[in-house]
Amino acid sequence: MDNILEISISFVLTILALFPFIKWMKKMKVGQHIRQEGPDMHNYKEGTPTMAGIIFIPIAVIVALIFDRSSVTYFLAIATMGFWAVGFADGLIQTFFHRSEGLNMRQKLFFQTVIAIVAFLFAERLVPHLYTYLPFTGSNWNLAWFYPIVAVIFTVGMSNASNLTDGLDGLDGGVYLISSIGLLIFSVMKGLPLTLTLTSIGAVLAFLFYNVKPAKIFMGDVGSLALGGYIGAFAMLYGYEIWMIILFPLFIIEALSVIIQVTSFKIFKKRVFRMSPIHHHFELAGYSEFQVTVGFWLFQAVCTAIMVVAMLWILH
Repeated sequence: MDNILEISISFVLTILALFPFIKWMKKMKVGQHIRQEGPDMHNYKEGTPTMAGIIFIPIAVIVALIFDRSSVTYFLAIATMGFWAVGFADGLIQTFFHRSEGLNMRQKLFFQTVIAIVAFLFAERLVPHLYTYLPFTGSNWNLAWFYPIVAVIFTVGMSNASNLTDGLDGLDGGVYLISSIGLLIFSVMKGLPLTLTLTSIGAVLAFLFYNVKPAKIFMGDVGSLALGGYIGAFAMLYGYEIWMIILFPLFIIEALSVIIQVTSFKIFKKRVFRMSPIHHHFELAGYSEFQVTVGFWLFQAVCTAIMVVAMLWILH
């Protein structure tokens, strides 16, 4: 019953809070600035209210702490809000200084890395380990001194992977929502904390009510960086980096498409995709934004279903 209550409260509060926030953003004429290098079909989104993460991330965190004040939930909440703060600073610069880019990439990576390092130091005090679990084997891979580097890079990478996925109406929120259902089942089976996952599901579901095409508001970096940061912090706390890759494959695919594109162009002066992240490649291939979004949702849903069946079969 508490689980349903946590989702419901987070959902209702987010629905109620986002409505006046959208009206205020429109009144202040504060909105999204579309990157010039992005697809031309997105130009109509110029001026659409953004930074919904200012609302739904704190709601998810606060509701979670009301229901669960354990040290683990506090850790996950603070780590999530750390990445939220980076996105908040980035969004303020973009929105109020009318720039398509807020913090530059080096600045963003610097602050994300600092937050991930601090998070790791606290994670090791809560659940000391220097290994990452190998899915479905019951064993782990002891990385010794190299594990802290892996954990920090993975957390920063997952935060940015979520951010890169946030390019189409409903895409990032929908992918996170579907994947987090898998994370929820995984957490139940492993006996891990559920609260922040539950409240984030409620908050993201409410956000999607305003974000599905045509979007009335975007989550902004303040939302996408925080969601990815939460996944990374969850992974480093227990050594579940590889598990998170399996549970959130689309975030990884989006990030890899950018890495492949940039590497190929720098070395061979050739592009592998029409545009990266990969969701833009499909748009330029002739698929509508709605088709790409629903297609990616379905892909993630199939992956989640396969992983859930595999977990139920093997872990039991």
